[in-house]
Parts: sequence; structure tokens; C-alpha cells
Amino acid sequence: MTRLLDRYMIDGLVADGLVAGGSGVQVMRPELRDVPAHWHDYYELGYVLDGTARHVVNGVSRPLRPGGVFLLTPTDFHELHVASTTPLTCYNVVVEPDVAERWLDRALPAPPGVAGPPWLTDDPSFGPDFDRLWRESSGRRPGAAALADAVLGCILIELARRCPDPVTAGAEAPAGPRGGADPAGGDIRRAVQYIERRFREPLTLAEVAAYVHLSPNYFSERFGQVVGTSFQSYLQARRLRFARSLLASTSLGVTEICHAAGFNSPSHFGRAYRRRFGAAPSAGRTPTPSPPDEPAASDPG
Repeated sequence: MTRLLDRYMIDGLVADGLVAGGSGVQVMRPELRDVPAHWHDYYELGYVLDGTARHVVNGVSRPLRPGGVFLLTPTDFHELHVASTTPLTCYNVVVEPDVAERWLDRALPAPPGVAGPPWLTDDPSFGPDFDRLWRESSGRRPGAAALADAVLGCILIELARRCPDPVTAGAEAPAGPRGGADPAGGDIRRAVQYIERRFREPLTLAEVAAYVHLSPNYFSERFGQVVGTSFQSYLQARRLRFARSLLASTSLGVTEICHAAGFNSPSHFGRAYRRRFGAAPSAGRTPTPSPPDEPAASDPG
């Protein structure tokens, strides 16, 4: 029997007292062992203080070591496999989407594509800013909330500057607002952000058009002009890429992946997947390797 991926909700963190109501941000400093694959409905910002691990983000494994920084969106799924004998000690910052995107809009005013997180880099120079964010997040000093918000903004903007744009770096990225093609207030860019956060949920053109205060007909026309594809094509392609990542990196069944990616019908999902990738979803499953005859060498991290 396959296991559904965990999804952590910020409402649950508020209810458990881990995120202060109304602040939109909570800084924690956990000691982590292996963390199974999961996703969440908030942005997650992290900085490693001690220990090493393999960090698997959207099915891609990367080393995580002291000085490692990462920012994940509500559409990313990830897991941790600790490689060191000691736990992975890190700053873990839970950020409500509205708070994160207020700063990210300033860092990325006119992306050539849907450029943005996940961002992952190694840069110990971020350490002092995370230390200060940790200190100010207690809220005990005058102006602490405002200063913590400013420090968070500095971290996000610096991270945006130092991480490569997935379009220019050659990684597969969804079609998105073309640089300079959305001059009237960034309405289509905001629509794309909305889709990126909610593509796994039932989503209609009318809902997204209402979010950016445009009529459905005008929004549909404008979306095609700016993004270069229709709303429905964009949404389906985004769901299919997510499904392909789940197939390659989890043990979820095809039916579970179909629903996790936002499709209602397994048959519709199968037809769309074959049209997009030229093979059935089952062909995207990464074979489970046989156990080695001898213990594998330890991962230096």
C-alpha cells in the first residue's frame, strides 16, 4: 500500500502555537533526523548550522551542509536524509505566502519566466542575518517585528540575486510572463503566482480572473498574449510536470499522483500525460535499485 505525502498547513502550525497569529513568520531552530517527503501551504526558508544531509527537492537530490540556504514554495515537495552522525541543526523559517511574495515581488519585478524558488545555494555569509532574524523574532525588544520583517526581506532579496534564474540556467521552467510584456500593473504575473500556489486544487479561469480583477474574456485574451499559451494549457502542463516529479521520486501510486497533481480522472490524467511526454505515467516511475552486496561508502555530504 502506498503512503500519501504529508502536507503541512500553516493553520495547523498556528493552532499548535508554532506560528504566532498575525505575524506571518516564525523562526525555529530544530535538530532534524530524516524527514520523509512532504509539502506545505507556506514558504519555507532554511539555513544549515551543523550536520550534513541529502536534500531531495522535487525529485532532485542535492547535498546540504553548514552554510546551505534554501527557499521552497507551497508547490515544492522535499525530503531530508541526514548523512552526518549528528542531527542536522538549522534555522527553519515558516513564512506565510503573502509575506514572502511581498518581498519577492520587489526582488523579481520583471522575470523572463516564472523565475523564483526553489532556491538553493551554499553561502555562509547569510549566517549573521539568520542569527539576527532568530533574535528579533522573539518580539521582546521595541520594534522587533518590524526589524525581523526587514531582515527577512534582506535575506530573500540577497537570495534572489545569488541564485540563477531557472530559465537562463537551462533548467526546465514553465512558460510565464515575458519580460516587459506585462506593463499594466503586473496582473498576469500575479495570476501566474496564484496558479503556481494553487495548481493542485480545483482552479478555474473565472476564479483567477477575479483574483486579478479582470473579466474572464479579457483575462483569457491577455493571458495568452503575455504567457504565450492558454490558461488551460498552462495549468495542465504545470500539473503534469508535478506529476512526473512525483512518479520519479516517490512510491505513490499512479491514482494517488493523479489526484495529488490536481486531476480528477485517472483516465484523463493518463491521456494528458501520454500527449505531453509520449509514454504512460507508469513509464515515468524510477525503478527501485536492488540492495547492494556490500555497505555503500558513507556520503561525505
